[in-house]
Amino acid sequence: MKKIGALLLIGLFSTGVLFAALDFTTVDALYDSEQYSACKAGLLSMRSQAATAQEEADVLWRLSRVTLGMGDDLDKKDKDGRFAAYEEGEEYANLSIARYPNAFAYHWKASNIGRWGQTKGPLNALGKAKGMLEDLTMVVNDFNIDDYTETWYVLSSLYNELPGPPLSFGNNNWAISYMRRAMDTLPVHKLYPGHYKKLAEELWARNWSASKRGKELAKMKTSWDKGGSTLERYRFYEGKDGGKSKPFYSSVTLDQMSDRQEAEMVLAYLEAKAKTFTPVLPSEQRTLNEISELRASWLK
Repeated sequence: MKKIGALLLIGLFSTGVLFAALDFTTVDALYDSEQYSACKAGLLSMRSQAATAQEEADVLWRLSRVTLGMGDDLDKKDKDGRFAAYEEGEEYANLSIARYPNAFAYHWKASNIGRWGQTKGPLNALGKAKGMLEDLTMVVNDFNIDDYTETWYVLSSLYNELPGPPLSFGNNNWAISYMRRAMDTLPVHKLYPGHYKKLAEELWARNWSASKRGKELAKMKTSWDKGGSTLERYRFYEGKDGGKSKPFYSSVTLDQMSDRQEAEMVLAYLEAKAKTFTPVLPSEQRTLNEISELRASWLK
């Protein structure tokens, strides 16, 4: 194998065709610190440097990701600006898929469409829901990626925000299972306050008592044990052990607390965790402010 690699390098030198692989470290750091304009400028420059279809695809899905972030930074009243950003993000994802199909492109395509739908309103975006689900299914089932927290978050949002049958395929219980998977795959070095907020909102709205949770999670375990495709099986992730699991933010198992008790616990844990993060990014602070308002509304 080493000999083949050496011969390949010699051949590339002899033809003058030797390219250094693109290094995304700097632009990824810019994205993580929410310096979106600088990140996008860097990626646009890198696109012309891509030596292979796969490298260009890697640039393009990152452009899809950062464009979504830029759309999120716009004032919520600027709907036209947001629509334009999310549509641009979707197009970058489509270009990435066309160049070299990859899981991240499918994910960020669905994410941009989802943001577009949230801006437009769920009932006005029903026509895009099926396509979103197909893209997310590609990530989980076809690319076999079940540990990308962002994808589970988008799946949860999709099922939670859509109406149920006969209008669409919304399902709040499946949404909570997908959100629990999102929580269990959180990167330890990032805050992700939106994940905590989403789970808490979903639990508060469902409002099961502890006794009802115990019964329903036991039923979910039966469905979990039946198997099926990854996406189908994870509809019942919440009941994978019949409610005997203990979330990382809790000292008791799921079947020992109500939905609303857990929702409070989730947000209290986040607020304590946020105090240990420096700096808290602008988008994170916006979400934390929304969470403070949400918790106050629950006390009324």
